[in-house]
Amino acid sequence: MYYNHNLRTNLQEWKNRLYRATYNEFGNQLKYFYSNIEKEKVLKAIIDDACSEFPYSETKINELTDHVERGANLEFENESDHVAFVYQQMKNLIAEHGYSSIQNLIIFHGGDFERTKNKIIEEQIAPLTYFLHDQLEKSSSTLYLIEKYKRRTEWFNKRKLNEAYNSATKNYEQIFEDDLRLFLFDQGIDYPFSTPKSPSGRADIVGSIDTSDPLVIEIKIFDQSKGYSKNRIKDGFTQIVKYTNDYNKDFGYLVIFNMDVKELNIKLQESKKLFPPMINFNDKTFFFIVINLLDQDSASKIGQTEGIEITESDLIS
Repeated sequence: MYYNHNLRTNLQEWKNRLYRATYNEFGNQLKYFYSNIEKEKVLKAIIDDACSEFPYSETKINELTDHVERGANLEFENESDHVAFVYQQMKNLIAEHGYSSIQNLIIFHGGDFERTKNKIIEEQIAPLTYFLHDQLEKSSSTLYLIEKYKRRTEWFNKRKLNEAYNSATKNYEQIFEDDLRLFLFDQGIDYPFSTPKSPSGRADIVGSIDTSDPLVIEIKIFDQSKGYSKNRIKDGFTQIVKYTNDYNKDFGYLVIFNMDVKELNIKLQESKKLFPPMINFNDKTFFFIVINLLDQDSASKIGQTEGIEITESDLIS
């Protein structure tokens, strides 16, 4: 959640630098803007998904660019289509003319440099940053809800869920799925109990399935006494990767209920010491939220804490 917040802040600053750039520095700032975006795997994955859905050939880009130069207004199927076009168009123009000549092209001419600069930013940069902001906001909203559920469960519902878990003889994960579904429904997520079949099977929770942007969450239990160990988490990661592909999502969420006496330490390179741990894989971003539910004695009676480390090599091999 905090990582996404930082990205949104950075996006605004990179855009503002373009507004402040002089004629001689504008090309460099434009170069830095695209370089900064493409170095952030989360942002690049969002853009790549849009471009994969709406690919534009060089011939088509040139044709549409000619239309715009003659005063035509372009219409797009949706925001993804719009972003895919302006991104591919700008990259094509940069490849042909270079960064330093962009403000001299007829398509962007506004009468003087300041008007030309604003035209480039408003027509090329703004649609991209708005789209990235919106996508990151959706992810942050989901993470906020899951983090809230984590605190609610660990602080208030731990004993009740432990009792249900310990008295069950099968379908252990169903206990936690039902509890998380009810919470999401109470928080305004439509139909979080729906688990429609996709090419890869059935995800544990699919919310807002009647919309074009469903929420997909996979649930796993970590409890070595029942044989639910590292492989269980690896299986969950494999499943959520497949489901994000099936639903064309940029973000996936793996919620792990830790019922083991040992603490889980998910150590991933992309996490950068931020919560929650995250990994970029196959141009998508996956978050790992661990909910510690084992109802133990007070901290003074537990003794030394033991941990189990989950690394990228445990998940991807």
